[in-house]
Amino acid sequence: MLAAVVILYNPHNSIGEILSSYIDIVDMIYVIDNSENFNEALFSKSFDESKCKYVSNGGNLGIAKALNIGCQMAISDGFKWVLTMDQDSSFVNFSKDKIESIITKNTDSKIALYFPSYIIGETTYDKFLVEDNEPLVVMTSGNILDLNVYTLVKGFEEKLFIDYVDTDYCLKLKTFGFKISHLSNFTLQHELGNSRYVNFLYKKALVTNHSHIRRYYITRNRFYVMSKYRKKSKIFFRSELKVFINEFLKILFFEPNKILKIKSIFKGYSDFRAKKYGKLNYN
Repeated sequence: MLAAVVILYNPHNSIGEILSSYIDIVDMIYVIDNSENFNEALFSKSFDESKCKYVSNGGNLGIAKALNIGCQMAISDGFKWVLTMDQDSSFVNFSKDKIESIITKNTDSKIALYFPSYIIGETTYDKFLVEDNEPLVVMTSGNILDLNVYTLVKGFEEKLFIDYVDTDYCLKLKTFGFKISHLSNFTLQHELGNSRYVNFLYKKALVTNHSHIRRYYITRNRFYVMSKYRKKSKIFFRSELKVFINEFLKILFFEPNKILKIKSIFKGYSDFRAKKYGKLNYN
């Protein structure tokens, strides 16, 4: 009834342990690997081959492409729902029986995505942007997607490559009139880069310490999504402008490699204006 899609990129040796945190609560795991190296040996001996399918892309095709590959495999195998995961996330609390009950007894056909509670580091994440009494967007990891709706909205936007793929998908669901719903009794432990909390502008703020490459994608894709959904959600547009400014300031005050990251931010914005998407060309 429920499959899982997990995306790998140069995974560490503990990936088998992470997969084991939810392999018993799904009927199949599709492991889609964006690494250049073949990594099946890191976990294949721990799991029954009939419950775990591994695909090596032979290189980084981006998160959106990898998610689409996994979701299409799940659809081909007859699954109606899929759990999307990344290699740094594991469940602290998850019940297969409760999930199946929620899915099978769901009377609201407009719910297209269920999301868990998140713990980042040791802190419960609660910084959701809310509109109409529900979060506008949630991160990809830990979500349970309706694959019929996934097909209807044409899946994940591959030109984004990485970053804001989850944001675009959630806002696309809203555009089509679908909802996302919180599973409060299910908790996901998620690692967000080299993140840490600092005191910033008299508040506790999350500093992600993303690399300059990630800063490029975040900036380019942020402005793309802001532009795409500006008329659909003014709350989202205004919030993203504020977040952009705050993140820029946090880079200046708290993060290393400031000059390189700022250059990447300007390049990301320039490529957004030029409509250059896909994987960053380093030349």
